[in-house]
Amino acid sequence: MLSPNFDYAIHSDFLIHWTGKDIDNEYDKQWYKSDKSKTNKNFDVTGKYIKRLHDILKHGLWMNKKPDPETIKVNDQEFKKPLVARTCFTELKLSEVRKHAKKCGRLGIGLKRYYLFDRLGGPMKYLQFDTLNLFFPPYSVYDKYNPDHEKFSFYKHMCSGKPLTYDLFSESEWRIIYSENIKKKLKRAAPERLSLFVDPKESDCKELKQFYDGIQMEKPEYFLPLDAWLAMIIYPSPEVKIEARQNHEINYWIQVAKSKKPVTGCPRYEHEMWPVEVDLDACRNF
Repeated sequence: MLSPNFDYAIHSDFLIHWTGKDIDNEYDKQWYKSDKSKTNKNFDVTGKYIKRLHDILKHGLWMNKKPDPETIKVNDQEFKKPLVARTCFTELKLSEVRKHAKKCGRLGIGLKRYYLFDRLGGPMKYLQFDTLNLFFPPYSVYDKYNPDHEKFSFYKHMCSGKPLTYDLFSESEWRIIYSENIKKKLKRAAPERLSLFVDPKESDCKELKQFYDGIQMEKPEYFLPLDAWLAMIIYPSPEVKIEARQNHEINYWIQVAKSKKPVTGCPRYEHEMWPVEVDLDACRNF
């Protein structure tokens, strides 16, 4: 019998970043209409996802900035959220990720929570559309001219449409944000963390600059290199998983990531453990 003081973990220790929506939109738009997640052979979708995985392992996760500010409607007012670069993650049961993969892409990169903590990341703060909230005026201060209001990047509505679906809230999103203003603050308070955010326009790495210059879609503002907190890879299909395991470069860059010591350190076993690997279809069984 377990001790009454035994702690049960309610939340997952894995936070998943999803990517590949652009690949599916262009080459495999109807993948979700089958009960099996397969990657379209006619357009080599397997190869495109392999390249995406390789690029993330080698250069890091992308931090993108939306062209227009989002708004929060609360207290009978609308507040613009700041335009900052961000990388998003979900805290979902694996059995529920297929629906999210349809929205954001089928390749999942899972990291332990401390990867986000090291980069000042955290969970989103959800509020319901057009209700009352103590964190916004007239009950609290919101200064649109003060760059410190970047903290409002962590606020989000609970629903994307009808008010009682709570579809956004159910994603349990976490986020890392970054900007030149945050960079200035890190220089003063925690300069050892500046290397965790890479500006490709200022980098001395020729390979990164070449990769950045070759990006045909919207270019990221920053990159987030991976480290030993890399803990899981969710593959779009069994075909991608098999090819990835046979790809020497992918195996090499996984080893490089796992060898990197996080800024706050981590247990030795995090360096020694290979990431958990599972394909999207298998997730429905967990």
